[in-house]
Amino acid sequence: MLKIIKIIVSFIYGTAVSIRNKFYDVGIFPHKEIKDVVTIAIGNITVGGTGKTPHSEFMINILKHEFKVALLSRGYKRKIKKFRYVEATSTVVEVGDEPLQIKRKFTDIIVAVDANRVRGIKYIKEKYPDVDVIVLDDAFQHRHLKPSLYILLCDYWRPVNKDKMLPWGTLRDRQNQKYRADIVFVTKCPQNINPIDMRIVINDLDLFPYQKLFFTSLEYNDLKPVFDVKNKPAETNKIAAVAGIANPRLFEEYISAAYAKPQILIFPDHHDFSKKDIDSICEIIDRNELFVTTEKDAMRLMKYENFTEEQKAKMFYLPIKIKFLNKEEKKITEYIIDYIKKYKGNRKFYL
Repeated sequence: MLKIIKIIVSFIYGTAVSIRNKFYDVGIFPHKEIKDVVTIAIGNITVGGTGKTPHSEFMINILKHEFKVALLSRGYKRKIKKFRYVEATSTVVEVGDEPLQIKRKFTDIIVAVDANRVRGIKYIKEKYPDVDVIVLDDAFQHRHLKPSLYILLCDYWRPVNKDKMLPWGTLRDRQNQKYRADIVFVTKCPQNINPIDMRIVINDLDLFPYQKLFFTSLEYNDLKPVFDVKNKPAETNKIAAVAGIANPRLFEEYISAAYAKPQILIFPDHHDFSKKDIDSICEIIDRNELFVTTEKDAMRLMKYENFTEEQKAKMFYLPIKIKFLNKEEKKITEYIIDYIKKYKGNRKFYL
């Protein structure tokens, strides 16, 4: 019975999404194209877990040495809904966990949050008219804005051609909307993926000739302290781990491979930890010698005052970054930088 309900709701939701997209395509719903700045929208057509944040961080990394860069996010699950600039001292309640993570990592980059991307870009340009590029995190569905460049992320483990619309599946947009992407990243690929499996993905995606396709995987870096402590992580197998992300499978696999019999707690994505949750986390920290969480969860755990100094000394997060397969990082970097330079040149010609 539940499955039937999901199928019916999925059909209704899919129909509404199709009508909305059609209205934008034919111009009934207008979209805004902003000419005085390069806008790069990074997003997906499935619910969460495709790696938007590490890919946004990659974009910032390759652009910040050439251009004045800003990042604009909606700040998912933040309590304050107005436009806001993100500072390293901001809280998750004010700006959301992902924008805070990015700002703490790139303190010299302008980071802002606003659910209305057109308004957010306007505010950024008014205060920082010399901004060349604005990276729009999670903006593929925000069709009121027509960005300069669309980057679509597709999870290797959840092929969009085999998925269903919400709530029957994880698609939040029709898979045919991938036609809007200028660049497609297949994310979370196995690092040892073979050419045959790549060819299967390429055939399943069935992209147009104008669309560029790249394969990426995730790499974990050395543990870093959640709080401002100087000690190093204990070399031990008495470890507890917590993850509140959309798809914790890779995190669980990494922790389970690196440590013998870890105690792992899984929470929903962007989970707002309750007092009961924090009490449970404190208990498992006390029972173990090392506590590991994700970088995004670290942003949310930092706001709680329940942790003792002894507990804080045990708490570390696991940073991640993306790795391009087939040694194509240089290729995508050169393509995007060249695209922005040409766009800026054309803009100066026409304005």
